[in-house]
Amino acid sequence: MIGLRVLAMVVAMGFTSAVAAQSASTGSGQAWVPQRHVELIAPNAPGGAMDSTARIVQRLWQDMKLLPVSSAVANRSGSEHALAYTYLSQRTGDPHFLSLASPVLLANHLAGRLSVTYTDVTPIATIMTEAYVVVVRADSPLKSGKDLAAALKARPDSLSLAINTVLTRIATGRMLQSAGIDIKPVKMVVLESSKQLAGLLGGHLDVAVGSAVGFLPQVEAGNLRLIAVTGSKRLTGAFAATPTWTELGYPGAVSETWRAILAPKGITPAQVAYWETVMYKVAASHEFRQSAERVQGEAVFKNAAETRKHMQTEYAQAKNVMTYLGLIK
Repeated sequence: MIGLRVLAMVVAMGFTSAVAAQSASTGSGQAWVPQRHVELIAPNAPGGAMDSTARIVQRLWQDMKLLPVSSAVANRSGSEHALAYTYLSQRTGDPHFLSLASPVLLANHLAGRLSVTYTDVTPIATIMTEAYVVVVRADSPLKSGKDLAAALKARPDSLSLAINTVLTRIATGRMLQSAGIDIKPVKMVVLESSKQLAGLLGGHLDVAVGSAVGFLPQVEAGNLRLIAVTGSKRLTGAFAATPTWTELGYPGAVSETWRAILAPKGITPAQVAYWETVMYKVAASHEFRQSAERVQGEAVFKNAAETRKHMQTEYAQAKNVMTYLGLIK
């Protein structure tokens, strides 16, 4: 039975009472537990964001004594997460293999770079969300997200927009689409994060969209200014004064990345319930909550059914905006 202290912590984190009750009810009398070593797959190289999350999860499994067996993180990077998800999909029916996942699972399948998507695996839980931020130089004439939308509406080729992944491209596309901007003349440049930042500070780029934590030092130093947040609510700390796209009048521009846990297809309901409960306890922990806050993310919990439904909705939305962007036909 999940204790009252954990449930109180979950309420403080904003989890719904319905989720808390569901997870508490699945926390006792489990008909299955792992019988051997558990592998948690990180679909990128050591040091990446997904790898960091995977290592925090695995450490909490160990520190909180959540598993009766050993466990370890396995980095299976390559081909834009394709190696990891293909490897997982080949373990049909084996609940001793799990993987971290992000919206790349959906976007790369839509773009034809990944043969596996959420319907080829078993979504277990969503444990974290993270918004992106839109930044300009401190001396930019763009004072707000509305200024950016207005400038691109009047002249779509007037500004250069730097993105660093397919996910930030989609986040930018949702804003452009929501504002009714003609996408064809828009100058969107794909750069890795360090070059994105250097180009912005050097005046070679007008706008950048990316992870909040990557821009934080330059925001605090007064060299960059945030003009919008892509998430459903404002961030905290140095970003607290920056409005969301919804606040600025573009509710269709909401875009968040997430961290989810996947298992192979074909595992049993009891096995799903076991991993749901384990991941609920991870997401409810103080350490995991703090790790999310360090990157301006938020610890959350969606169970298996909620996660699959969310992925279905996100898949359709991503297909719409990627078609608008010309990434799929």
